[in-house]
Amino acid sequence: MSNMEIKFEADHKRAAVYDEGKLIGQCVYEDKGDHWIITTTKVDPAYGGQGLGRKLVDAVVAAAREKSVRLRATCSYAAKVLTKPGYEDLH
Repeated sequence: MSNMEIKFEADHKRAAVYDEGKLIGQCVYEDKGDHWIITTTKVDPAYGGQGLGRKLVDAVVAAAREKSVRLRATCSYAAKVLTKPGYEDLH
């Protein structure tokens, strides 16, 4: 079993997932002051089907809530996640 770790990296404006130190996916956002825009969510195809994309989006969501900023997405995957129940407070 691999040792995966998800980190929110504010200095890189992203949430990243690492497998034993190797970057295997990220959810990148732009900071627009009162709101953030998720622009990209990517996970290495070898790690597909494990829900990592959703966990990355949720890590950015948690940080946005902590900082009281609204969240939008130009990334189609993240935009779909943000339309689901439980994310209404971010719009």
